[in-house]
Amino acid sequence: MNEKSRGWELRITEMDLFTGLDVNVMGEIADAACTEETYSKGTLIFNEGESANALFILGKGAVDLKIGGEKTVYRLTDESDIFGWSSLVENARYTATAIATADIQAVKIDTQKMNRVFNDNPAFGLAVYRRLSAVFNKRLSSIYHRFLDVH
Repeated sequence: MNEKSRGWELRITEMDLFTGLDVNVMGEIADAACTEETYSKGTLIFNEGESANALFILGKGAVDLKIGGEKTVYRLTDESDIFGWSSLVENARYTATAIATADIQAVKIDTQKMNRVFNDNPAFGLAVYRRLSAVFNKRLSSIYHRFLDVH
């Protein structure tokens, strides 16, 4: 693992998605797939319908997710909040538009490269996908509750 990646290994192992998982595999993901990105308030991170190729983990700041140009469907403000998970499915397209509503720092993970690491470490990949399923469940439940409160 190169010196630049050592910081990534430490940083991503602290994020909810990867906490407690094999540090050596984390190093492989850091080397192969991770970059730290910063976006200024108001920056469009990705657009609904665009080809999805990256998963993002929020470090600092706030991101709004919008569907169909409508009002905010979901707001992310917590460290380790995940967005761009549409990139994890085949023929992926982002299902929402992501806009930085404050200056943000995020870890951007190239999902194609991450999946190559998962292919070599299937138990690790399965653990990560199970954790992602919990994130999807929580977010969907929240949206259902908000919808029911409106109607």
